[in-house]
Amino acid sequence: MRALGVASGYDDQDVHCTDARGTWFRDEETDEFTCAVRRLEGGCDWFVVRIDRERQRVTVALDERDAGCVLGF
Repeated sequence: MRALGVASGYDDQDVHCTDARGTWFRDEETDEFTCAVRRLEGGCDWFVVRIDRERQRVTVALDERDAGCVLGF
């Protein structure tokens, strides 16, 4: 979001993402995260972040508009 700047309509200082998965107090490799990003006009959109370690690529895509600002999982 930071690279898009203010013109994107998002507050790049207010981004919250799900944590890496864990099993019995041990982190597991995670390849997908969900992030809630606050819009400057209010509310939050959710983005999905996918990590492809084999191709060394990260993709970010809008998942849901006005989905709320609290990640429920």
